[in-house]
Parts: sequence; structure tokens; C-alpha cells
Amino acid sequence: MVFAGICAGGRSERFGGDTPKQFLPLKGKPVILHSVEAFLQCEEIGRVFVAVGDEWAEHCRELTEAYERVEVIVGGADRGETVERLVNAAFAAGGSDGDVIATHDAARPFVSSDVIRRCIGAAERYGVSGTAVAATDTVLQCRNGVVVAAPDRREMFLAQTPQCFMLGRFREMWSRLSAEERKTATDVCGAFCRAGAEVRIVEGDRKCFKITTADDLELAEHI
Repeated sequence: MVFAGICAGGRSERFGGDTPKQFLPLKGKPVILHSVEAFLQCEEIGRVFVAVGDEWAEHCRELTEAYERVEVIVGGADRGETVERLVNAAFAAGGSDGDVIATHDAARPFVSSDVIRRCIGAAERYGVSGTAVAATDTVLQCRNGVVVAAPDRREMFLAQTPQCFMLGRFREMWSRLSAEERKTATDVCGAFCRAGAEVRIVEGDRKCFKITTADDLELAEHI
């Protein structure tokens, strides 16, 4: 079985305003529904879980009540705990260690079915996979306003979502991390790497950017 887990618990502190960006309208439809519908277009995905903050759970249930394969759950205090809850929900729905879940940022509304399927396929074959695009600019590592390294751009990639993995692999990886490592895990692939796992990368799509600022939402409207 294949599951999807939409991470939608962000409070949009960088965006501003009272409404999290994932619930703002994009061409007359909340951003989050664009992401949910992208995964529903993949028939092989049996259930789509949406993890939101407790204060937005009821609103999200109202938005998604017409979708038969969607279930809204309450996310955790941070990204790592939210992903853990999505994994637990998949197990509770009948998932097993070898089943795959595709996790995705709710604020990336332009994800394509092709990218989703390729990422899922890589996870089914290798256990863990992520989506990324090659860096086109030089990436500078800085500390206190000073450049400390300029890695070879040919080896630099910008992480996107979906990020897919077998449910059992996640539990195994998560058990290896300390409480501090779990708390600071902002990226699933990064957490797997920190635990010593090999993560395969599939090519993403530059249009699948994350809406973070008001300018990003304006750009999304134009697209």
C-alpha cells in the first residue's frame, strides 16, 4: 500500500498575517487543496493524510470532506513529530513496514504526478528517496556573516518534496536519533542521512517551489 502525508502545520511566521499560507486562496482554491488534489490524482495512493495544527483541524476537515481518501490529523510541535504522526496514522490504517509514504509540503502546490510517482518508485526500490533540483548559483556556507566554505556547485542540490520512504525504515531511523536531533529535524531526508541511511534522489521540478512569502503567492497566481 502507498500513503501520502501532507505536512500543513506551519504557522507562516515569515509570511505574516493571521491565516497560515496553506489556507490562503490560490486562483479561488486554498493552496492546500492544490497539493492534496495532486496526490489524489495518483490512483496507487490509497490514503492521503493531512497533518495540521490543532486550531486549524476542523477547518481543514471542512475543506476536505468531499474527498473520500483524505483524512485530517493533528500534527506535532515540529516537523519531525508531525512526520512521526503521519507514519503512525499510516500504520493505524493498515500499513506495514514495507509500505511507502510520500510526505509533502502543503505550500508546494505545483507538484506533478510524474514527480510523485518517480519518487515513490525510488522509495519502493531503495527504501528512501527525496526530490531535489540542481543548484544553479554558487552556494556559500557562512558563519556570523563570514564565508567559511564554497562547496562545489556541481554537488549542490536544493531539496524539495515529496520525500518518500518505507514506514519501517522511518521507525528504525527515528529510534537512532537523540531527542535533540529529532527536534531539529526540518527535513526527512536529512534525518535519514544523519542516522546513516542512504537516500536516493530523483529530479524535481523548479516550478514546485514552496510558498513562503507574499511575493511567492503572487508568483504562484501568475503561474
